[in-house]
Amino acid sequence: MSTLPNPLGGERRFYAWRGWKVAYVVRGHGEPLVFIHSIHAAAWNAEWRQNVPALSEQHTCYAIDLLGFGASDRPPIPYTAELYISLVHDFLRDVVGTPAHLVGSSLGGTYAVAVAHANPELVRSVVAIGPAGVSRLFNVGGAAGTAVQALFRTAVPGRALFSALVSRASIKFFLKDIYAFGLDRMAEHLYWISANQPNARFAPAAFVGMRLNHDIRQSIGQLQVPLLLVWGTQASQTPYKESAQVRAAAPAAMFAPQHAGDLPHDETPDAFNAVVLGFTAPATPAAV
Repeated sequence: MSTLPNPLGGERRFYAWRGWKVAYVVRGHGEPLVFIHSIHAAAWNAEWRQNVPALSEQHTCYAIDLLGFGASDRPPIPYTAELYISLVHDFLRDVVGTPAHLVGSSLGGTYAVAVAHANPELVRSVVAIGPAGVSRLFNVGGAAGTAVQALFRTAVPGRALFSALVSRASIKFFLKDIYAFGLDRMAEHLYWISANQPNARFAPAAFVGMRLNHDIRQSIGQLQVPLLLVWGTQASQTPYKESAQVRAAAPAAMFAPQHAGDLPHDETPDAFNAVVLGFTAPATPAAV
């Protein structure tokens, strides 16, 4: 059992999936919102700590820890985008059990789009924050990616390389890049403790090896459910200028720029939460 704290409130539960335990937090009442965190060496559902408490006042919020991250099991398996897309699909079917609004960050948004495209009956809408798979991270790594992934998976020197990658200094440097207006000290601590759990290197190794990339250049414009694109105007990992290419691929999508970096939902949560509540509010019947 993971010793990670639960900064989202609510209740941490576990979904038995393909023989592993997938952790998630559930909180609130109302139409379901399912949160899918971004992918990096220290990723987990703590990314939503500024959103779930507020949004749970009107929604049942589910914040999943993708397999290999957070409080979920971290088996030494071949991680792929398809694995995560299948996990999100099965989670919606088995745990949520009713069509849900999906909220995903970066590759989490990519996986949300992929699931909504293939299974619109499970999804009410998608909120994608700086989604990958259109302007970047759409090609799966070849031989070079395989070599890099294999290196990080080794006991020696892979464990040492990953330990350096997720040191406190490295986590701090990473967060300074993605937060536009100052480092969040609590985020620094939460990401560090997640990245330093046993077997933490296996899923990020797949990311570094480009095995978690997924192409949504066509599917994002073919969604049968409403799409909201959120983008930080000061983003560095997914620069704001790339939003034009994503919007061109999904011309019917709503667009909400936020004065923030790569994590507008964490850096400007009040504005983000208000946009999500407006987007997910039930339609008001027209007066007769």
